[in-house]
Parts: sequence; structure tokens; C-alpha cells
Amino acid sequence: MVSDREVLEALLPTSTIKILKLFINNEDQRYYLREIAKLTKVPPASTYRILQDLVRLELIKVDSIKKFKLYSSNPQTGKFLTDLLQDRKSAVADFVQSVKAFDGVEMIVLHGEEVKTKANVLVIGENMDLDSIKRNALYISDKYKFNLVLLTLVPDQYNQMASMGLYPGKKKILFESVK
Repeated sequence: MVSDREVLEALLPTSTIKILKLFINNEDQRYYLREIAKLTKVPPASTYRILQDLVRLELIKVDSIKKFKLYSSNPQTGKFLTDLLQDRKSAVADFVQSVKAFDGVEMIVLHGEEVKTKANVLVIGENMDLDSIKRNALYISDKYKFNLVLLTLVPDQYNQMASMGLYPGKKKILFESVK
């Protein structure tokens, strides 16, 4: 199934998406036209044209200071775009980042697909601090309002269960320690 973000990115020109993302990911910033063009790598003339459209749609505000114009995001409109286009670190990526440095963690596997509200994650290793790993999973689940289904295994358990076909389907290795 195609996500709303993918549909939006397919419908809008890449240059418009780049400019929208700049404002969405930096809501409190104000930019000059040339600054926007440079940061997004969109030619100034195209940037000007796109900005005019976004101002007309009230997605972007323009403040005039003498002969200069500063552009910023308009927090009153375009919330749906923020939800679709904002670059957010995923709950799974945040969990992997927080747990991979723990002693004993050898591999972290995403079992199945990461969907909007849920992911199944296997943490594989020897002599791991299980309480800390579970605490991190709960913290990430709370922070992102995300259901992180966690299973911790030693390598032999994982290999036996995988050979028995208990982990069919798509698996993606998110982290593997270098031995």
C-alpha cells in the first residue's frame, strides 16, 4: 500500500517538496530567497515562483523589512503537510541507536514490516542487560506513542528457532556487531 507521503511526493514537483521540507523541519527559522535557494539547491527563479504559490496558499508567511523579504512557515496552516513531510527519526531507529552500544548485543533484527504504530524487534546477544533493554523499549514506546514488540534471544535460540521456521517472512538486520 502506498503511503500518503509517497502520494504527495509523487504529485508535487521535487523542488516544491524540498522547499516545503525546509520550512517544516525548521519551523522557527526565517529565510531570505537566496538562502532558501542555496539550502534546497533549487534555482532562485524557481524558488521565487514556488514561494509565491506557497504564500498565496498561506503555507508560508512573508515579512517585509525595508526592501528585504523574510519567509517563514505559517503554523496556523499546513499541519497536514507537517505530519506528512516532517523528517522524524523513527521509533525503531531511535531504539536501535540507544541499544546497540549495550554490552552483549550482537544483532538487532526487524521481523516483518515497521508499520505506522508497531514493529517487532529481536535483540540477539549473550549476557545482555535485559532490564535496560526493556526499559529503553518502554521509553521509546512512550516517546513515540509506538508499540515496540521486543523479544530478546541468545544466538543459539535465534538460530534454532529460525531453522525450525518460526521466523518466516521478511527480516531486516538493523544492527550487527563487528566481531
